[in-house]
Amino acid sequence: MKMIMRFKLVYLLGFLLGITSCGEWTNQDKDTFIEDCQRTKFSDAYCDCALEKALDKYSTFDEMTADEENMAEILLSCIEEDRTKEDK
Repeated sequence: MKMIMRFKLVYLLGFLLGITSCGEWTNQDKDTFIEDCQRTKFSDAYCDCALEKALDKYSTFDEMTADEENMAEILLSCIEEDRTKEDK
């Protein structure tokens, strides 16, 4: 199970790092982020969490994609929050 989660995380990070945008978060950036997150079969709550934290931390999509290490921490924190909600 952990291997599947790692694969999904790597896939999502890879996609996010492959996309570029200029200047700010556009609606298309946000939609693409959510669509790709959902494509990895993460829950809607997880995807919303990841997007919300990315929007709070980064002023642009480019800034987020350039900060792979911290973005991974955000994604992992949302995985943990999502697991906690599922356990309840």
